[in-house]
Amino acid sequence: MKTTKHFITAIVLLFVALGYSQDYAYVTADSGLTVRELPDIGASKLGKLMYNEAVEVVEKTDKKLVILDQGKKVEGEWVKIKMNGYQDLKGYVFNGFLSENKMAKIVNIKLTEADINIKNLAIYNDDELQDLTTKNNLNIDIHVKNTPGKKTIEVKNNNYKSVKILQRYQNTINILDEDSLCDLSEWKQFQSDWKPIKKINKTRFETLTYTEADTKQFVPFGIEDLKTIVSEKCGENWVKNVENISNTHQFPISVSTNQVFLKFILTDFDDNITEKTVTFTVPKHEN
Repeated sequence: MKTTKHFITAIVLLFVALGYSQDYAYVTADSGLTVRELPDIGASKLGKLMYNEAVEVVEKTDKKLVILDQGKKVEGEWVKIKMNGYQDLKGYVFNGFLSENKMAKIVNIKLTEADINIKNLAIYNDDELQDLTTKNNLNIDIHVKNTPGKKTIEVKNNNYKSVKILQRYQNTINILDEDSLCDLSEWKQFQSDWKPIKKINKTRFETLTYTEADTKQFVPFGIEDLKTIVSEKCGENWVKNVENISNTHQFPISVSTNQVFLKFILTDFDDNITEKTVTFTVPKHEN
């Protein structure tokens, strides 16, 4: 009898736990997501959720919706959500701009007459405001497995006459070992030309991406010069790794992108031009 009671108690507790389970999602819309009183695009607005804000999805409606966002088709359905900070206030949102995964925090860069937001880029110290008001250069370290390519840049509170954004990258060389690398990034570098990034509209841009061929570009160098610098920078034990190579594309030589640069060319209404540069350091991936 005790076993039966314990089993029934366990089943009851399981259903209670399932009843209180919470299904959270995160807002992916850069400009936020409108909460409406009913699952209809014309229904009254109850509020607005911010980018990356977590919401509790309490009910699916199966009421489909397709919209165009920046020329791209976004499909989904209306879902009922509980608004944060309000115990009983619920509303409806379009789940085409919801994700089960938390989005990377926005990189906030402060200019003298504008604010720059870079979306979906994971960096160290991502809670800090990056200040470019009193200096012209800024260095930012990127988290492992992240890249500054194909990221949305939004210019907010803009009081400049014009804002142009250029991008370039830098490749460096390493010598690989089974579980480490010899860093020769200070020896030679390849730097690409500055190119304008994609402009989506007056306030939004998208950063450039690079192919594998781009990341392998490098300046010419001699094999003997390489062996000498390996000996100087990394020690004689590393020289044996390169003593039998015959060309600059041969393993264990590895060429990769170690930095990506964004240049902001800012023109005020008196036609004064200021340039600000952000350097993103890409983490090294050991093979």
